[in-house]
Amino acid sequence: MGLFDKFKSKKEKVDWSNAYKAMPKFYSKPDGSPFGAVALTEGTETILLKNPQLQYKVDGNSISDWKMVFVSTSKDSIIGDADYFTALKKAEKYAIDSNENSVLIKGLSLAELESLIG
Repeated sequence: MGLFDKFKSKKEKVDWSNAYKAMPKFYSKPDGSPFGAVALTEGTETILLKNPQLQYKVDGNSISDWKMVFVSTSKDSIIGDADYFTALKKAEKYAIDSNENSVLIKGLSLAELESLIG
């Protein structure tokens, strides 16, 4: 064992089993076209899909419009929403782990959650 071996970080195995797997809900815009919405809730470790549009369809049609909805438990309300992919990019700084299809986001504080809006 060399002097620097004890400083090498070993990637710890992350437990995904207790995290909430965010499942999309589908809604219609005023023009009738569908969109998907995924919730990210304060204080909850959450698994977010990198490409939900590849896994979900409505009436056999792909969904191109995706939103992330931010839910505060301390305020007991929805505090905002944003384009899913823009918000996911911002949320990646809070990622605990990721794989080919998903990102595991740590439980966020209210301030961290609010930083993802807009």
